[in-house]
Amino acid sequence: MLKMLLLYRRFFRDTLLTMAGYVVILVAGVWLTDISLFESYVLATPLLAMVLPAVFANNALTNLALSFGASRRLCYWGRQAGSVLVAACCMGMTWLTYRLAEGGMAGPLPAGVWSWDMVALLFAVCLFVLQSSTLSQTMENGWRRTAVLVGAWVLGFAFIVVVQAFLLIDDLSNVPLWPVSLRQPLWLAVGIGFLAAALVLGVLARLRYTKLVVKL
Repeated sequence: MLKMLLLYRRFFRDTLLTMAGYVVILVAGVWLTDISLFESYVLATPLLAMVLPAVFANNALTNLALSFGASRRLCYWGRQAGSVLVAACCMGMTWLTYRLAEGGMAGPLPAGVWSWDMVALLFAVCLFVLQSSTLSQTMENGWRRTAVLVGAWVLGFAFIVVVQAFLLIDDLSNVPLWPVSLRQPLWLAVGIGFLAAALVLGVLARLRYTKLVVKL
């Protein structure tokens, strides 16, 4: 497992440095300038946090490991561990971005926006998207592979769009679905649903990994 994680180290480095650099630039821009564009990008941070871990959709390293004799089981679990690690770091930096930027923004953010439990929901969504990418890499090009990828991404983007739509409402005190929190039964069910779907996709990917072959 350690060898597989070392194989993925370039992906860890590139993804986390990109996310960290993004956070530093945004926070500095919010506090040191009056340019509203920085605030807009702060609000887009969750989208980047979901997209960046998708770098693991690239199967080149898995193929390389198989060609050098690594077991399919090791390739699968190495990819899973690496994906979850990068996703968790990106979620942590999402939470940190909002906490560092909120004092320097022109207007106050709604209470509870991208709090730890909202970020936990985003993490569940991100895991679902990552599992769809893992499964898709075991499939031949075609409509089934496209459906798995597009379906997962549409649902993931839909969650972020719904949350961002709430932020456009001036008074959230009378909005029944706010805050987007694990303490809300509906959103807790949504989070569990995404995790359950991620588990199903992960199991299917594991079964298909047993037949994975080296692609020349």
